Amino acid sequence: MIKKSIIILFALFYQFIFSQNKTATYYAEKGLENMKLKQYKEAIKNYDKAISINPNSDLAYHHRGAAKALLKDDKGAVIDYTKSIAINPNEFLVFYARGVSFYYLKDFQNALNDLDKSISLNPGFAESYLFRGYCKGEFKKYSEAISDFDKALELDPNNADGYINRAIMNINVGNNIEAREDAEKSLSLNPKDIRGYNIRGQVKAVFKNYKEAIEDFTIVINKDPNHIQAISNRMSLELELHDSESACKDYLRMKKLGESNTYMETYCN
Repeated sequence: MIKKSIIILFALFYQFIFSQNKTATYYAEKGLENMKLKQYKEAIKNYDKAISINPNSDLAYHHRGAAKALLKDDKGAVIDYTKSIAINPNEFLVFYARGVSFYYLKDFQNALNDLDKSISLNPGFAESYLFRGYCKGEFKKYSEAISDFDKALELDPNNADGYINRAIMNINVGNNIEAREDAEKSLSLNPKDIRGYNIRGQVKAVFKNYKEAIEDFTIVINKDPNHIQAISNRMSLELELHDSESACKDYLRMKKLGESNTYMETYCN
């Protein structure tokens, strides 16, 4: 009789656990649907409920962290990703996601550590190399960053961000021809990204193709009238071409944006 009672108690216990997990899964699935609809605040509420029922779900913490990251709450995201990793330390996507959040928090060393781990767990994921390249760029390890962008583009040859960021690193190490090629490839994939025109303009200026460079900088300025670097670059080339009127107009634009220059102040007055 006692044995039978114990068996019944065990059966009721496991039925209760199954019911709990089933309810937690229901809220987690609702959260996922919210994510697909970009309803990130609602998603967080549903993941809160799932976690309150089953606090051992690495996926619930992972997905709640992703929702927080999409709301630009990277500190909150890191906390959730860390809890997910404590439960399951073998999921490369969580290390990648936490690395990305660390990157946006400007904690580049921790970002680098997580991206290294993500790559060790899954060396075939292009985005991990891409963000590791960003981190190495922040540490001015430009050649290492180029190697990471090379790998990212080997895995994902249509990644416009990979090309434009490799172009920036190539500029920094003096690989101007490669920088121009990468900028043009980036523009072919994503013509709306003005960084491609800006980098291409810089390279054209290096090769003294001033008029063509000015055309690229003008595209950047037309799309972003407050792009101080493009305005400054165009002004410098206008001076090279002895176009004083245009150079002074660009200097006036710079002044309105809060930038001043002693030489140009004298030159234009």
